[in-house]
Amino acid sequence: MNRKGWLALLLSVLLVLAGCSGGGKTPTGEQTDAPKEETKQEDAVSPGTGEQAETTSGEENEGGEPSDAEVAGGSETADAEVVADAEIVEGVSADGDVTLDPNIWIKGDVQVEDSQVIVEGTSNLPAGIEINGEITARGYTMFGYKDDALTENDGSYRLEIKRPDITKDPLDLTVNIQPEDLSEPIQKILGTKGELLTGPYVHQYVSGDDEIYYEIRAAARIKPGAERAQLEEPAGEKPDDQGNPEVWIKPLITLDDRNYYVSGESNLLEGTEVQLDIDIPGKIHTGYFDRSQVGPDGRFLLLIAKPKNVGEFYMMIRVKPDEDMWPTVKEAYGEHGEKLKGKHVKSEVGDSGNVKYVEVKVKVNGKQDTSGK
Repeated sequence: MNRKGWLALLLSVLLVLAGCSGGGKTPTGEQTDAPKEETKQEDAVSPGTGEQAETTSGEENEGGEPSDAEVAGGSETADAEVVADAEIVEGVSADGDVTLDPNIWIKGDVQVEDSQVIVEGTSNLPAGIEINGEITARGYTMFGYKDDALTENDGSYRLEIKRPDITKDPLDLTVNIQPEDLSEPIQKILGTKGELLTGPYVHQYVSGDDEIYYEIRAAARIKPGAERAQLEEPAGEKPDDQGNPEVWIKPLITLDDRNYYVSGESNLLEGTEVQLDIDIPGKIHTGYFDRSQVGPDGRFLLLIAKPKNVGEFYMMIRVKPDEDMWPTVKEAYGEHGEKLKGKHVKSEVGDSGNVKYVEVKVKVNGKQDTSGK
């Protein structure tokens, strides 16, 4: 080969080597022109997150400036750190490994303020159990006066309920725990319907599926002008003949300047509705009516306003079957009261035929002095 041929071959080799050092293709065949050092900087960003990846201690960016990691972890930030005010909270594990006695009790002190009613209570519950509170008043249509709270490590709780603008009549406060609203590990202990609950604080209620459920319930009656009250202790034992169709009722009637209160004992089943009406001889009247449900121990509480300028009158305490009866009540007394018996049983013809009901008639002296003199 002559001299010109060798020079041409050498020039071709040099051009090929120059091309290999300046660029190339990836294993997929895509062209990459970025210098090697720029590719390294791109890799410092985690894919899909946009967050700065960790860098080696002492590494600097181009130009000698400190890295973002060094700025974020500077000595000034470290010196400013303090111990956080935090504590471990006991809760229910995913496996349901929790100590919970189905014989639950719940207590509470009630403080009445201008704009709210505060309940500070205790219980034998573990942490994280939801407790609900609600205020109602007889004769008033009201809603929204509620609050709920979770129990603390020691079983304590605090409710803050908006106070209704009712000053001349008593307020009824109810605090309850419904297992159907609790977590699955708790329901394994108390029952999905609360059927495994025990003790005097257990009450029944009917859910939307018309079945009997069980809850823990405590209540307090806040009298007009009162600044404090307490959740009441359970009243007592169930009557031995509770649910017997031969019904007995023992009313205790008290009064103040505005109202009559009928506290009744009975052998009626829990959930039975008791109604209160009055009869004023020779007068037509409206609005003197109340209804309530019997508690677990057969007791109930009714309230009516005092009739004005009335001497003797009669209170009529009645138990009448209707379509809204609890299934347990219907089974015990009959759909139309046909199983009821005893001296207080009356009969009338209704839309569905002959109906039996219980009526206790009480004569009341409407002129009784309440001044205490």
